[in-house]
Parts: sequence; structure tokens; C-alpha cells
Amino acid sequence: MTELFFDSYPRFYETSLTRRLPNRLHQRWRKIIVQNKAALEGARVLDLACHDGRWSFAALKAGAAYVEGVEGRQELVDSANENFESYGISKDAYRFSQGDVVDFLTTETNRKFDVILNLGFFYHTLKHLEIIERMAQFGAHTFIFDTAVDLSKGNIISIELEAVSDPRNAIDHLDASRKMVPVGRISRSALALMLNSVGYDCIELDWHTDVDDFSECRTYENRKRGTFIATRR
Repeated sequence: MTELFFDSYPRFYETSLTRRLPNRLHQRWRKIIVQNKAALEGARVLDLACHDGRWSFAALKAGAAYVEGVEGRQELVDSANENFESYGISKDAYRFSQGDVVDFLTTETNRKFDVILNLGFFYHTLKHLEIIERMAQFGAHTFIFDTAVDLSKGNIISIELEAVSDPRNAIDHLDASRKMVPVGRISRSALALMLNSVGYDCIELDWHTDVDDFSECRTYENRKRGTFIATRR
């Protein structure tokens, strides 16, 4: 296998409790970053639930002019800042802050971004429509979603409980020390419907046309997860 993007930046293999799955990261990088390089070049990018900054970093390396991330867990914000500092990224090119995604989208409405990343987050919330409506207020020309989905053909959000103790999961939006919080998986048609309601057309990238290795990526192979590009009409 050729060298993977994150092999050159191995801190991102270590600064998360998410399992180290190099091929999964590589294939996601190809879909999320490489296939959207034209949209990212020169862009101001907002990264929602940015984790340890890995996709913000990849966006910068693809030509983004500025990246900003918001993340619910302070330890991951600290990791993001440490990663960028370690790799010599100018402090003028990025900013990471701790906070609730919806609170950020609600209070920072005077800001402008060209691209908004919503990666690995949209199935850890029940505020799907509110988030999409708030995203649209920033005037971005492109949204990139990468999310687990409900396989129903109708406009469905399937609800389940999720443990907040796992740093890969949702935070407690009420800050009420709950151990479990409700989250929802949105169906493909419901995602497209919500995006259309705020003036964005949605397409799904086909993982089966050019992915050469589905190891570590079975949820994409069986379509339980997908990568979606929304462009402003």
C-alpha cells in the first residue's frame, strides 16, 4: 500500500481514543478531502465537533486558507492545539474552541465560512434540523457531511441512547451529569429534505466506485455510513 496521508503526521494516530485504523482514515481522507480539494482551496473552513483537529489539518494541507474548530471536550481541543503547534502551523491559520456545537452556531452568526465540515458528528445529536438551519446562516457554499445513517427509505430519524463517558460519543447538552443521552441517526432522504429546505442540493459520494480497500470501512461498504456534499443553490 502506498504511504497514507496521516502516516506523515502520526500524532493524529495517538491523540484520540478512537481506534487506530489507518486505512479507514486514508479512505475517508480521499473522499472528504481529496475529492473536495477545489472547494477547500483558499476557503475559510468551520469544523464542527473537530475532535483532535485531524480534518481541519487535512483541509489546511489541501489548500484551505483558515480553519476553525469547535469541540465539546476540552482535552480534545488541547490535543488539536498541540498537534497544530507540533507540525508548525501558523497560529493565524487556525483556532480551536471548546463548546457545544449548537451554542457556537447560535452565537457566532456574524462570522462567514466558505466550507463547513460535519464529520462523524451528525449521528451523535438529536438537533439535526436546527444544526442545518444554523449552518446555512453562515453563507457557506459547501457542506461536507460524513455520518452514520438510518437505512430506512422514508424520512426517518431513529433514536437511541448513547453513553457520554465515551469521548467518541455525544456530550450532555444540558450539562446535567446524565450518563446516557438520546441521539438520532437520520435517513438519507431526511438529510436531503432538510438540506433542500435551507437552499442546498445534496449528493452522496459513491464509495463503491473507487475505494480499493474496504478493510476497516465496512460501514461504508454496507451503506450504513456515507459521505454527502451539499452545495448552495
